[in-house]
Amino acid sequence: MSSGQRAPRRGPVTLAEVARTAGVSPATASFVLSGRGSARSSGSPETKAKVRAAAEELGYVPNRNAQAMRTGRGGGIVLALGDLADPWGVQLTNQVAADALEHDFSTLVLADERWFEYLSSASADAALVTSIDRSPGAPDRVRRLAASVQSGIVAFSGIMEPEGFDVISSTPYRAMREAFLRLRARHDRVHLLVQRIGAAPEAVLSHPRAAAFLDTAREAGDDPSTLARIIEPGGLAAYTSGQEWLTGPDRPEAVVCFTGYQALSLQMAGMQAGLRLPEDLEIIAIGDVPLESQYFGSISYYGVDRVFHRYSEVLVGSALRRGDHPGTLHTFEWEFFPGSTTLDEEPR
Repeated sequence: MSSGQRAPRRGPVTLAEVARTAGVSPATASFVLSGRGSARSSGSPETKAKVRAAAEELGYVPNRNAQAMRTGRGGGIVLALGDLADPWGVQLTNQVAADALEHDFSTLVLADERWFEYLSSASADAALVTSIDRSPGAPDRVRRLAASVQSGIVAFSGIMEPEGFDVISSTPYRAMREAFLRLRARHDRVHLLVQRIGAAPEAVLSHPRAAAFLDTAREAGDDPSTLARIIEPGGLAAYTSGQEWLTGPDRPEAVVCFTGYQALSLQMAGMQAGLRLPEDLEIIAIGDVPLESQYFGSISYYGVDRVFHRYSEVLVGSALRRGDHPGTLHTFEWEFFPGSTTLDEEPR
């Protein structure tokens, strides 16, 4: 074997070997490589760079299980989104992943509603839990989870208050009301496009977001029972249903969409049907529509300014925080962002 070649290893690279190669103490190497690289004890940027370079050179792989047992944390941020069809969730994941990686946190997406079971046994640094307000037992599960794990829990809810965990409150109920009134000023009828939740299609109409629309329509003297079009979940269902709707005898002229991806699907269906947007069909989405998803002109929507950056700041901050925390309420207000699917304002 030549002098320039390393002898074959018989076991995994240890943290002590990384520290020795980088010329630092094992404690400093541990801080840098355990997801605590932002701590003062981890040293200067040059020191951190030397430790990471040594780890890469030696092929060091951190033992996440050992870290979790020692610190109660596992080096990851979990996004319990439940539904991956909405571009909103994709954009949020991309932003959190980019910001979390700077602090050596991985980002994991939970694509079902078993967040309580998963987070009860996982050693996540932080977790965002959505779908709380439409599940009767979810608030209690959040409280139990926060009391039993060391993960930084962030609840996305319009009905909960901080109780040892953070709450992001960003309710669109006022926005839903304003969207209806904005379109009703120009049209005799304004429809709501909403996806089914649960087994009974009509159950979605009791959702606070849908109820805000229907209550406003009732106040305007309209019959709310004729205004909601309920579709199956998913972008394809929204598109195919939109095609049928926009080419039928009861074609709508103004639609408020429950989500951003529904608005994108309806916009595409309208163009396929030969309609002029917004002259023949006006669309407003309730929820931010990522620019990367707006292929056929900007969507008019109600949303939160810099929403993905602000959510990410809360989550990464929760992951970095150590010790007891009473919880913080983060309130994000909604505003109107005009696009090319409405007549009244110039797009931003």
